[in-house]
Amino acid sequence: MGTKQRIAEIQQAVLKLVRSPDYSPLKPKAIARRLQLSPDDSALIKKAVKKLVNAGLVAFGSGHRVRAATAETAASSKPKADFITGMFRRRASGNGIVRPDADFAESFPFDEIHIPAEWSGDASSGDRVRVRLVKRRGSRGRRYGQIVEIVERQTSQFVGTYFEQDGMGFVRVDGNVFAEPIYVGDPGAKNARPDDKVVIDMLRFPNHFRDGEAVIVEVLGPIGKPGVDTRTIMRQFDLPERFPEDVLEDARRQAEAFDESIPPDRLDLTGQTIITIDPVDARDFDDAISLEQDENGFWRLGVHIADVAHFVKPNSPLDREAQKRSTSVYLPGRVIPM
Repeated sequence: MGTKQRIAEIQQAVLKLVRSPDYSPLKPKAIARRLQLSPDDSALIKKAVKKLVNAGLVAFGSGHRVRAATAETAASSKPKADFITGMFRRRASGNGIVRPDADFAESFPFDEIHIPAEWSGDASSGDRVRVRLVKRRGSRGRRYGQIVEIVERQTSQFVGTYFEQDGMGFVRVDGNVFAEPIYVGDPGAKNARPDDKVVIDMLRFPNHFRDGEAVIVEVLGPIGKPGVDTRTIMRQFDLPERFPEDVLEDARRQAEAFDESIPPDRLDLTGQTIITIDPVDARDFDDAISLEQDENGFWRLGVHIADVAHFVKPNSPLDREAQKRSTSVYLPGRVIPM
């Protein structure tokens, strides 16, 4: 079954759930668990929900929870000339910009829309938002707008440093994502200690008029402790820590089925001397070189690249995982392979 067809089936399942009388708004991941989706299908839930939102069939409510669309939200999903959707980036000052989606490239002559802090709502950097254009023009012809809807959250989890103040727990999120610390409840939640690096899940995103609130979901450890920086980077950029079991099983099946014979449509170079330049403890022998002299005395340097695609069938667990891991990530003392 193709990915598009499966997304369409998931959309129908989500619609049926959201429109059921006993449904309470849930986040996409919680919907995937409620529908008992497989790990592969769970990876498609965001795309399915996004399509439903764009079609005006469902909407995001408080806490990025999915709810049934009302007549008002359905109407607001229809494109209008004075509304633009795009990616939001917040600056350290609290103001931000929105870069319009490619769909608006021809009809909208500006590369970015300037969003004053008081008009940014609870949008966070990386969120896809819907902007109402305003008549206000700034210096150098800048175009301004006001965020009226969060179309899709980039994430609800952030990494930061835990501290306590006035008998309450707070987390200062890394980078310039939020101007103010985020309240995380009573001191010592999840046994967190001051100066620990932690992962939080947002319950309420902050805006220009209201502080944010979150819960600690993981304590990574004290600042400076070996390994904590690496785990911090992995959580901050949502890097995969392990291969899913279905991917490992697919790899085992492909290894067991491997046939060393060379079919007629492949070039047989097994008679040449081809060497790798990897150290003895390397795990990925993915390229090699050869050198030979032709009859005219010229040297031919050959570069040989592993044909990984030979083992990866389209839409297989290996294929889907490969799309998520487009490159290897090298961290101190650790490599997250592609």
